Amino acid sequence: MFIVSKAHTTILILVLALLQSGVLAGEPENISVTESRDGLVFKYGGKPLLIYACATNQFKPYVQALYSLTGVDVLRDSPPDHLHHHGLMYAIRVNGVNFWEETGEPGIERSDEIRDVRTGSDQEGRPTARFTQLLHWVENKNRWVPQAKPHALLVERRTISVTVDEMTGEIAVRWHAVFEVGPAGARIKLTGSNYNGLGLRLPETFDHTAHHINSEKTPHPPGQTGDVTFARWSAVSQPKDPRLPMITLFDRASNPGETRFFTMLNPFAYLAVTQNLEKKPLEYDSGESFEIDYLLCVYSEPKSSDFLDERYRQWKNL
Repeated sequence: MFIVSKAHTTILILVLALLQSGVLAGEPENISVTESRDGLVFKYGGKPLLIYACATNQFKPYVQALYSLTGVDVLRDSPPDHLHHHGLMYAIRVNGVNFWEETGEPGIERSDEIRDVRTGSDQEGRPTARFTQLLHWVENKNRWVPQAKPHALLVERRTISVTVDEMTGEIAVRWHAVFEVGPAGARIKLTGSNYNGLGLRLPETFDHTAHHINSEKTPHPPGQTGDVTFARWSAVSQPKDPRLPMITLFDRASNPGETRFFTMLNPFAYLAVTQNLEKKPLEYDSGESFEIDYLLCVYSEPKSSDFLDERYRQWKNL
C-alpha cells in the first residue's frame, strides 16, 4: 500500500502550482512595463527589453533602447555627430515644418497622453506588450501652449507593441500610427528628405563594415554613403561579428506613398523606411486621415533571405 505523507503532499501541490504557472513547463515569462513621467520601460525575464522616451522637454517621443534576446542594444540615442538621431523615431516635414532635424525652429511631436498599456500573450502564446499614445504635431511656437490640439497640424494616435519569440530569437516591434489632419492644417503637405520616415541609428559597431540586404536582392554601391532602394524589407547585420543581432524593417503594402529604404554605412550605419516624400509629396485635406504600419524585427543571429521573405509573408497576412 502506498502512503502519501504530508511532506509528499506539499511537494506535489507545489509542483502542480509551478506547472500551472509555466515555471516548470518551459513557458516564456511575461513582459513587464514600468511607467514614469519620462516614458515606459519594458522588461522580459527581469532584463531590459525596450525603453520608450517621451519626456516633456523632448522634441519627439521615440524608442530609446531596444535589446536583442542576447542583451545587445541595437539603437544609438543622440550621438555627438547627429544629436537629433534618437534611437528608433518617426519624423517628416509637414507644411514645411521640420520635425526631423532639431535646429532653428523645429516642429514638436508633443506627447499629450499615454493610454491602454497592456501585457499578455498573442494568439501564438508569445509574450507581448503594447501601449497607445496621443500626440499633437505642432510648430515650435506652440510647444508649451496649455491645449495643443487647436494648434496641431497633425493629430496622431501611435500604438507600439513588442513581442518576444524565443523559438526564432526574435524581438518584434510594431509601429502603427493613425493620423488626422489637425485644426491648424486645413490642408497639409507631407514632404521630407530621402531618409525621413521611420529610421534607426545603429550601434557604432555597425559603422563602415555592416552588411545590408533587401527583398529585391538589389546590390549597394561600394561607398554606401546613402542609398535609396525600393523593397518590401531591408535588413542589416555585422558579418565581422556574427554574435551581433540582425535588424530588419518590414513595409506594409497599405502604407501611403511609395516605400523606399534608406541605407548607409559611411560615415555611420543607418536604416530607415520612407514614403519617397522627397520626390512625391502627399497631401491631405481637413477631415482626412491616413496611417502607417511598420514592423521592426531584431534577431539574435543573422537570418537568410528566404527566412525574411517568409517573415514578410506572415506580416503581410496579419
